[in-house]
Amino acid sequence: MASELERIGDERLDLVTVTDVQVDGSLEHAVVYYSAMQAEADGRLDEVAEALDDLRWPVQQVVNREVRLRKTPQIEFRPDDVLASALRVEEILRNLDDPDEAP
Repeated sequence: MASELERIGDERLDLVTVTDVQVDGSLEHAVVYYSAMQAEADGRLDEVAEALDDLRWPVQQVVNREVRLRKTPQIEFRPDDVLASALRVEEILRNLDDPDEAP
């Protein structure tokens, strides 16, 4: 998945990382989680989501060609909030010693 998105080379997806792919047991649906920390910092998360939505069908076609199953899962892209949450927790813990910088 990540290599296909990189191969497509859409500028809107610079520094976007595929963090996980979860496929349901029936193989009907796959959720591709991505992280876009730089885009989030730049206020471009909507742009990344739009790019992934635009590229969903071309990526789906590659999956359909490459996966040797009777049916292939339909892809959905979702932002992975785990890293951002972990960084926020780390920041809070770091600031516990300094009450002047507490959130």
